[in-house]
Amino acid sequence: MRNILLLSTGSKVGLTRIVKRACHKRGATLHGIDRDSSVPTTHFVDAFQAIKGENWLHSVLDYCRNHNIGLVIPTRHSDLSTLIRGIRQFSDTGIRVALSSPETIDICINKISTHDFLVKNGYPTPNTLPFIPENTSELGSLLPLVVKPARGSGSRDIHIVESLPELPSVHQSGSHIAQSIAKGYEYTINVYVSRNGKCLCSIPHRRVVVDGGESVQAITEKNPQLMALGHSIAEALPGARGPLNIQAFFDPETGEAQVIEINPRLGGGFPLVDRAKGCFVEWLIQELLENKDLPPLSDWTSGLRMMRYRDAIFDFPNL
Repeated sequence: MRNILLLSTGSKVGLTRIVKRACHKRGATLHGIDRDSSVPTTHFVDAFQAIKGENWLHSVLDYCRNHNIGLVIPTRHSDLSTLIRGIRQFSDTGIRVALSSPETIDICINKISTHDFLVKNGYPTPNTLPFIPENTSELGSLLPLVVKPARGSGSRDIHIVESLPELPSVHQSGSHIAQSIAKGYEYTINVYVSRNGKCLCSIPHRRVVVDGGESVQAITEKNPQLMALGHSIAEALPGARGPLNIQAFFDPETGEAQVIEINPRLGGGFPLVDRAKGCFVEWLIQELLENKDLPPLSDWTSGLRMMRYRDAIFDFPNL
């Protein structure tokens, strides 16, 4: 089997171990790329290359050609738009990229587009507006509200606004949105869409402790309402394929759910999903490299808790 490339590996050691295990059982090697050479995952991949700059896409493509890469798996939100622009170059070289269609990528990357898609298709979602501090009359109807980048991820540059006088003090660079704050517990609904457009599973986990936008503690939970919601959204997206994670809130007192965003990639909590039998990496390899059809999964493990912790790696960098 051809080798696999994991993009933007960073500190995603748990994910890297999962992909490496899938590679080695097939006699393949795992390659990693990041814009920074000083990342922990350099110690866990079989080969690593730091690539950055304006020619990032071209350099990644060259790396794939030179190292017999058959499948590229993205992990960072900011890489998706660049990858989708070069998807034809990868496919012309016989390299598969774990990406949804350009239409789905555009819907998910831009949070205004996400909101429009959810509203158009009748899915519950908080009221959302472009953030313009001067529009106090419109923004006032959303209070309390959260201000966040229209194309951001990972809880970066997020502001909570309780009152109108706070609006002018919110400093932002680039386009932002204002969104009414959803009530209840925060969940990630992890879905996998087959190459035929069918949602094979919908696995919610409750985000118990969150740090930097990623789950530090989380518990899988068979919530029928969230499972059905994730399944429906996955199949309504135009050309969704592979793993996606849908961020939502669920209020147990009212039984209401609200979707706040959709990420068309593996999320930070994926190691929990994998341990709960949602083997998305295995499925990607089976579909895209081994040309296998996959059955749906319903007997995944509920009530499984993940507790992530900090560890240290020691080496002698070439300074």
